[in-house]
Amino acid sequence: MATEAAQPPPLGEPGTGERPLAPDVVLMLATKVSLLALNLGITIVVARALGPTGRGAVAVAFSFTLLLIQFGSLGVQTANPYFAARHPESIGRIVANTLWFAAVAGLLLIGVGLLVKGLFPAALRGLGWLEIVIVLVGLPAALASQLFQSILLAEGRMKAYNGIEFANVLSIFLLLIVGYLAFDMGVTGTVAVMVGVNIVIAGIYLALLLRHQPPLGRVDTELIRRMLRYGFRIYVAALSAYLVGRVNLILVNSLLGGSSAGLFAVCVALAEGMFVFPGVVALNLFPRVARSDDYSQSAAVFRNVAVLFALFCLVTVPLAGPGIRLLFGGEFDGAEVIYYWMLPGIFSYGMLNILSHHFAGRGFPLEAVLVWVPGIFVNLAIIALFLPGHEAWIAALASSVAYVLILLLHMRLFAKESGGYGSLLPRPREVVQVVGQLLRGVLRRRPA
Repeated sequence: MATEAAQPPPLGEPGTGERPLAPDVVLMLATKVSLLALNLGITIVVARALGPTGRGAVAVAFSFTLLLIQFGSLGVQTANPYFAARHPESIGRIVANTLWFAAVAGLLLIGVGLLVKGLFPAALRGLGWLEIVIVLVGLPAALASQLFQSILLAEGRMKAYNGIEFANVLSIFLLLIVGYLAFDMGVTGTVAVMVGVNIVIAGIYLALLLRHQPPLGRVDTELIRRMLRYGFRIYVAALSAYLVGRVNLILVNSLLGGSSAGLFAVCVALAEGMFVFPGVVALNLFPRVARSDDYSQSAAVFRNVAVLFALFCLVTVPLAGPGIRLLFGGEFDGAEVIYYWMLPGIFSYGMLNILSHHFAGRGFPLEAVLVWVPGIFVNLAIIALFLPGHEAWIAALASSVAYVLILLLHMRLFAKESGGYGSLLPRPREVVQVVGQLLRGVLRRRPA
């Protein structure tokens, strides 16, 4: 198997004027860990205030919002940083296009959401029309927030990128506590708080980006056509990821009821926390690949993150059951079984983040889209055949089988580019070096 003759250090020292990867990873990782704690706090507060059924309803509302955004984004959230990284002189026009795109797509998504509620009410069991309307009103702002934040990533404005995201979640956490204690809020109030904060955050992102003074009155149609051509392949892959993940929660709610959805939602929340480290590394890797078109740094990142993430996943095995009971209460007893079946998928999805962002930085070849098709088919087939009349762990098993398959197909595709699977095999000395880089980054952060 081929190996690199001369490759950069595992987390990338600066080459020709490129920011080193490790300090940005440390900064974002610190933020994400803080967000993980806050999101865990939100999950606990909502679960204890509303119980499994209420927690399930809020989770379905949140998942419904994310699904609609994934359907309506058309890959622009990845096209924005890709084009901004490769063509920084176009950032002003990218901001203008993003504003108009979020407004138009958001209005269309509101219509789609109303149709789903009217035609398929069982899919949104536990959510009344008022809750659905509140969720849908916030869709344009939620979409705009994702798209604006992605531009900050390409600009390297990591303090703003991380700081605003932290303020968003902290505000929701504090307002929910006040709402539950002072106003005895239910599902409706919970959804309203989340939507209201998202609207404010979208305005803050826009204010930061307006320093480029883009021509907000017009759309650069040629640029947006190029972005949509690139983004469509990303869109298909990202939509596939959500079809394997978020749709499972909605199907559990529809087929097994709100209580099962609440148990499944707790495990999904834990899984999202597990993705923090590989997700942070992948996100910071992406603009660097877009600027350099080099595979060697991605290979080094993959093989080292695989070791660290696998160890982390193993550590959670004895802690999952006691942790869930301690944090969420006896009503959520049994959720650990769902988590154990979900764990192989958690590891696989985390590593998929690395390879998916690499291929996105390389223009996202068609093969990187097609490898998702078998995973979607397998996931839905397992659910259709075995979930009705059984328990929610079937949905967790389905997602794990699908994500493992998709990861193996991604690795096969990357091996073609790198000359063999040897570039993905862990190297003990490199892992030690990576840990050292991360520790040095904690002690000595590079200014963002």
